Amino acid sequence: MNQLDLEGMAPMLPEGFRWLPGWLAPGEAAALFEQLLHETRWEDQVLQMGGRMVPMPRRTAFYGPHAYAYSGLLHPACALPPRLDAVRARVEEASGHPFNTLLMNLYRDGADSVSWHSDDDYPHGGHPAVASLSLGATRRFRIAHKRSRESLGLDLTAGGLLVMEGTSQVDYRHALPKSAAVTAPRINLTFRFMSASNAREPRCRNARGQGPRWLST
Repeated sequence: MNQLDLEGMAPMLPEGFRWLPGWLAPGEAAALFEQLLHETRWEDQVLQMGGRMVPMPRRTAFYGPHAYAYSGLLHPACALPPRLDAVRARVEEASGHPFNTLLMNLYRDGADSVSWHSDDDYPHGGHPAVASLSLGATRRFRIAHKRSRESLGLDLTAGGLLVMEGTSQVDYRHALPKSAAVTAPRINLTFRFMSASNAREPRCRNARGQGPRWLST
């Protein structure tokens, strides 16, 4: 796999990707990070993988008008708090895309990660764009073409906004690998538009007694 790492330079991203570093001013980004870190009801989740239950290597919080299911988990619909709804409106204006759903991830340090995937597992009603706002520690984000397997790395810095639009989710996968060099937490706010739930009518039970439910099979 051919790889290109983009560190300390303005990256030439593939078509369908826009990186807006410093979209939030440093002071505002730091204040929002502290508020979300300490005031969010973060959830610890367990994934169904290969018949095993595996702790998810990050914490999450979900807000949106439709339930969202992935990897055996079900996030119930939950209204956006006013502070986050205000951020959503600003992200809409900056990106030129509508958003009604927010999935937040808390990466506690470099041991937390997310594996290769595309954000294409839900009905978007003709609005496939995804926008991701980074807060806290800088983490290396990887993008790989699904067919050529060419990949690149991009450092996501605090206050930066990454917009993935067009056929980006059809043509590419992305990941946030583990990093032993990172010891501080990072939060990302991933905005998308869901026109309906992607969950089949579930028979659900609570995971660990709290938080999101996971689907029976």
